[in-house]
Amino acid sequence: MWSPTEPVYRIATPTTAKAWRSRDGRYRLAGNRCAGCALTFFPKRRVCPTCHSRTLTETVMAPYGRVVGTAEDQTPLIGHTGRGSRPFAIVALEDGPHILTELVDTDAEGGPGAVTEGTEVELVVRKWRREAAGPYQYGYKFRPRRAR
Repeated sequence: MWSPTEPVYRIATPTTAKAWRSRDGRYRLAGNRCAGCALTFFPKRRVCPTCHSRTLTETVMAPYGRVVGTAEDQTPLIGHTGRGSRPFAIVALEDGPHILTELVDTDAEGGPGAVTEGTEVELVVRKWRREAAGPYQYGYKFRPRRAR
């Protein structure tokens, strides 16, 4: 049981270090662009797979894109047994990269929130999971784009 006088111990684990290193990619869609061939990547890479250049500059992707494919996961995640299926999509970002992401705020019945190929979507930061040590981990998901 926790008490105000009990010290809080923070133990650095490999997952903690990885979470801190990858936080820009999870919250801001930070990727990089090749100076040699101008190709854009997400997540970040160290070497361009096209021209093998190591001259890459960090760039933040636009938080908007278009759905190019959809899927649905019927398998519940560990700790999410009460939750139904999860819709996923491959999203082509406005800057070029394609990413696989979970969709939120959608209507699976074909209503106004239904997502099909060609639907414009936008980035939102949502809760991903709760780590074993207790804190929640947040990251990107996409939802249908709101009217401008």
